[in-house]
Amino acid sequence: MAHPGPAARLFARMQQWADAGWSNSVVFTWGLLQGLVFPGVADLFFLPLAIARPERAYRLALVATSGTLIGSMVLYWVGAEALVWLQGPVTRMVELAPADLAAYRTRLAEWGGWAIFASTMSPLSTKLTSIASGAAGVPFTTFTVALLAGRLTRTMAFAWLVRNGGANAVERWVRTSGSPAGHGEPK
Repeated sequence: MAHPGPAARLFARMQQWADAGWSNSVVFTWGLLQGLVFPGVADLFFLPLAIARPERAYRLALVATSGTLIGSMVLYWVGAEALVWLQGPVTRMVELAPADLAAYRTRLAEWGGWAIFASTMSPLSTKLTSIASGAAGVPFTTFTVALLAGRLTRTMAFAWLVRNGGANAVERWVRTSGSPAGHGEPK
């Protein structure tokens, strides 16, 4: 009798974890911590758990989004508090006139939302974007709406992919990679 391959064992473990009843908590906590301090992919737990139980993909996407959104909002306020410090000694040190700072903030108010949205779709660090948005004075509403739109777009797209064939493709791959000598199923 053939033993299941590593991919099959990992897939079975993800299904066990998804059924354990704490997948929402894990996805939310990781999103929060990733949004605040940990480097890495926000989808680290969301995607495997969604693939393990595709019927939960959209719910897990919302949970992941809420965790990263809250973490990013905290960093925004950290950046906004840093602005108070930056406007004093640092602006004098780099010879940044108050009018220059005001012009920069006006441009960010107009275009900052697009930069924030783009950061959620790219490898750019949303942590750095969140701090910079607060420090540069991007309006909080603009920041929140752009971040929410970007995160929801990303996680819902992943959830849609999982629900519309992604989970089935992974399951087929796991089945064939777990067969004897990795040769797949007989035809």
